Amino acid sequence: MRRTKIIATIGPASNKEDVIYSLLKSGVDVFRLNFSHGTSEEKVKIIRMIREASMALGRYVSIIGDIQGPKIRIGEVDGVVDLKSGSTFEITREAVVGNAERVSTPFEPLTREVQIGHRILINDGLVELVVTTVEPERVITRVIHGGPISSKKGMNFPDSELTIPAITEKDKADVAFAVEHQLDYIAASFVRRRSDIEELRELLRSLNASEIYVIAKLEKPQAIDNLEDILEVSDGVMVARGDLGVELPPEAVPVVQKHILRQSSRWGKFAITATQMLESMTTNARPTRAEASDVANAIFDGSDAVMLSAETASGRYPVEAVQMMARIITTAEHNRDLYTTTTERLPFEKSTESDEFTDALAGAANYAADQIKAKFIVVFTQTGFAAKLMSKFRPRVPIIALTPSSWVARRMNILWGVQPYVLKDAGEFHELIVDRVDDLLLQKEIVRPGDRLVILMGSPIYQRAKTNLLRVHRVRS
Repeated sequence: MRRTKIIATIGPASNKEDVIYSLLKSGVDVFRLNFSHGTSEEKVKIIRMIREASMALGRYVSIIGDIQGPKIRIGEVDGVVDLKSGSTFEITREAVVGNAERVSTPFEPLTREVQIGHRILINDGLVELVVTTVEPERVITRVIHGGPISSKKGMNFPDSELTIPAITEKDKADVAFAVEHQLDYIAASFVRRRSDIEELRELLRSLNASEIYVIAKLEKPQAIDNLEDILEVSDGVMVARGDLGVELPPEAVPVVQKHILRQSSRWGKFAITATQMLESMTTNARPTRAEASDVANAIFDGSDAVMLSAETASGRYPVEAVQMMARIITTAEHNRDLYTTTTERLPFEKSTESDEFTDALAGAANYAADQIKAKFIVVFTQTGFAAKLMSKFRPRVPIIALTPSSWVARRMNILWGVQPYVLKDAGEFHELIVDRVDDLLLQKEIVRPGDRLVILMGSPIYQRAKTNLLRVHRVRS
């Protein structure tokens, strides 16, 4: 059983029933909807197709709603124009069609937010400008590194502390859509500080959806400076190397990635590594050797999940990209001795989510599974919390997470090593509960008689007790 989860972004290359079904069969665990693109009607259709394909395969597949955040873009450009290094280039708030001399932007505060000497990056950093003059309605720059620009390309401001809101009006509408259609996670873009996540959580509370997991996308240098504060109020984080790699020097990104993954483990939060993992497979049937190494190293560094973006959204080989990702992960996971993991835990008083009984029992379950050569660790959980803690111990054996809620089962499917199943009416007494575990796992042909299990549960289970019981069990004959 593969432990690290695969996230696939849905787009024009994959928004069809047969392709979604093939992606699931090839190993996708989580789908991502990018709210920067597409209409609500298109998303409703995609959600329906994902749910139907998941049900047909007996899978609990989750969906991330990735809100756009305060993405700053240039306006319309006449085709593709090439900016020349050393030339003068103007960015104006007037509505003009862009050319090699000037371009518009809908970002109204531009002239208040930048200063002389600040850099402006366009098109994922391919074009670098430096501000030479700031006027009320325009900014004049000198082109440091020229390159192509076209309509709606993004702008980055690595030297400017922007005061824009974390959640735009579009984001609020998209979050309401995600809640209405029961998406499992909201990924918040361009998070800079703790308050950005708190603002999103307040919005979810106002929509009676505070149980939705919140993922902080780490794309700004300020987010790295405030990492522990952000981890404290998030359910998980995404190492979004696209924009992060634009505003940081390329040589800093691998170090930052390792730092984020290590800190996420300390805080007991899941972590996703994303962007350009198999980028060449947008046009080629095979990845480069460097890309294969990149995916493997993300596994060795402790990622809970790895994400495909353009590869499955707009690439020529979406299914093949997932199959390749799965093969690389499986090979990396067979070399456990290469993993870099941390067993360091935060003091409980620092973590708002930790429960010391559950954490202690998860550690004991990990040890017991090793000692008795268990086939699985089975975790009963009402909310997914116990499974998330168990996952952070990175046990050698897979984790079976049993819950009465299909929504909680979907939500757990992003966690490393966790295979969720719905088990309703587990019973009230330990012996009956264990019999139900045997019935379920034997029926699904997951175990055979005589296999050893380590079971974590709360007692009494009908009172939704916290995890407080560990049992070592042999599957009945």
